[in-house]
Amino acid sequence: MKVRFYRWYNALLTALLSMLGYGCSENSMDMYGTPPVEYGAPHADYIVKGVVTDEAGTPIEGIKTSLKQVWMGQDGVYVDGIDSVQTDDTGHYQLQYEGMRNSAMKLIVEDTDGEANGGDFQSDTLDVEFDKAIQTKKGEGWYNGVFEISKDVKMKKK
Repeated sequence: MKVRFYRWYNALLTALLSMLGYGCSENSMDMYGTPPVEYGAPHADYIVKGVVTDEAGTPIEGIKTSLKQVWMGQDGVYVDGIDSVQTDDTGHYQLQYEGMRNSAMKLIVEDTDGEANGGDFQSDTLDVEFDKAIQTKKGEGWYNGVFEISKDVKMKKK
């Protein structure tokens, strides 16, 4: 009798666990082709900052700096703009990103004012290197804190 009960119990448990495993392995994607982020995902605040200069090392004012996320989806490559600012009169910029660590972030630097502010410069695209991020504030739990990434840019004239 005891053996029969264990066989029945094992069969029921196997059926329930297999249904649970099948339900958890569903491949649901959002409209961008990325899986949903569940609660408890590690995340942090990232600050990307630096100075934009010309080839001689002179700071350039008014350069548009943009932080963009790039990923492959089911229909091709997607680009999502995260933050965008103009450099100040000392060439400094600071962009912010809140979310999960992402290896496919790009810093796009564009001269939008032409000859003003020192010349007409070529646009440039640089990888944001999360491996070089420095933690400036500790977090707790799933929140990892605040990280800063320094990215100085030298722009070439057209």
